[in-house]
Amino acid sequence: MSFREKNAWIAVVTTLVIWTVYFWQVGNAALSGTLDGDAIFWLFVWCLGISIAIMLPVNIAAAILARQNMDAPPDEREREIDARANRIGLILLEWLMVAVILSSGLIAGFAREVYAADPAGATAIILINLMLFALAFSALTREIIQIVHFRMLD
Repeated sequence: MSFREKNAWIAVVTTLVIWTVYFWQVGNAALSGTLDGDAIFWLFVWCLGISIAIMLPVNIAAAILARQNMDAPPDEREREIDARANRIGLILLEWLMVAVILSSGLIAGFAREVYAADPAGATAIILINLMLFALAFSALTREIIQIVHFRMLD
């Protein structure tokens, strides 16, 4: 297994575990009318820190244990796999961002009903987190596509 495939596996598992918890908690808070911007900000900071604290040492350990170079330039096959995954991930990200923009009116209406005290703040928090979700989902999809292509070509 190449280092880039190991890196993709590590990213997929870490993303699924940590960011699923984050988006689940944010989604529940938004739908239940209990959004707290400060709490969500710190939850984001913690999830980001935990992701880095897991992914960095695990990638280093995987490279050392397999005696692989983390900085080795990609070969032709890896460049082709990366290009395919990037293309699909970028298309998905573009469509998800368009969906977020088109849903902004519905989100603002929801925020006016549920968060009457601060509908603008709630709208901003929800939209930002939807954009973060689009980024995370696109990155996750990209990594999964890489894994599938590595497995298909082995």
